[in-house]
Amino acid sequence: MTGTDPQAASYKTVRSPEDLARLLEEAGVGGDRFIIKPNWFDPRPGSQTDARVLDLVLSVLPGKKTIVEGHSHARNDLSMKITPENQDAQREWIRRQEHAYLTRLGLYEVMARHGVEYINITEEVWAGRTAPADAVRGLVEEEYGPVAHQELYGSVPSKLFDLRGQTLIDLARVKMTSPSTRDFSLTMKNLFGLVPPPSRMTYHDDLPRSIVDIDMVYSALFDVVGLCEGIYHSVVFWEGGRFATPWSHFDVIKDLGLAVCGRHLPTVDVFVARLFGQDLEQRAVVKLGMEVFGRVRPEDVAAAPVLVDASTDFVPVLEAAGKIVTEWRAPLS
Repeated sequence: MTGTDPQAASYKTVRSPEDLARLLEEAGVGGDRFIIKPNWFDPRPGSQTDARVLDLVLSVLPGKKTIVEGHSHARNDLSMKITPENQDAQREWIRRQEHAYLTRLGLYEVMARHGVEYINITEEVWAGRTAPADAVRGLVEEEYGPVAHQELYGSVPSKLFDLRGQTLIDLARVKMTSPSTRDFSLTMKNLFGLVPPPSRMTYHDDLPRSIVDIDMVYSALFDVVGLCEGIYHSVVFWEGGRFATPWSHFDVIKDLGLAVCGRHLPTVDVFVARLFGQDLEQRAVVKLGMEVFGRVRPEDVAAAPVLVDASTDFVPVLEAAGKIVTEWRAPLS
């Protein structure tokens, strides 16, 4: 595999900044201006781009850097359910909760130390600071054709539109499926956080289409590089997991050091899945992504080693090796 091939993926065990720098170099990532989309969905165990990972990535990337993320219905202490019906009325609560989240996790401190600008997509849309929808539409439809959710053309902040053509690092946390669950979240899903409303439940009516739509918008505007990491923590959803979301249980594996990088997001996600003994090519979001961005080539994922076989009783083996997280202090507790 080579990073000069835009459809290939690069994989490395990352134990140091030098390892990550070599991975990015191998994937052909360069320049002096970067936009980073972390995964700041919620406070549950292992489920977010934490300060340690963010510091590592920002330390390796040169030049000027901007963090982009949207508000989330779950980036809070979970004491209130944010819905499409109440999200506008609860803007101030959402803002206070996000401030607590980013403070408690040490993310503000990392961003300040690296001199990083933070653009909140939702806030920019609420304030009406967005690029002309027709300008975004023209670029997206010229590259990929029309999206189903046409309102997304009007959801790109002007600040970001002015940076079009730069590299956008799609920094996803490994949240992997198993045979006992349908849930997973990798690089394709990570960009879903750029859909502006804090509660995106209306976009779940056809979630694969919604995910691919927002992927199309940002892929048409930027050089999107998927960086899917489970360097310090990886999530595997399965029915016996000791932690839970409203939709699934999961376990958190620590210190796998894994990172996969590439410009073809379906390939990155299929590669990551193979590291856990899973095949995502028949899953709806990946199939739709391949229709838009091109198919995953067998030779680009054939070299993926199985690090954790999630189709087996994997937890006892990892527990014996000290790789399973057994306790977690919630960042907003």
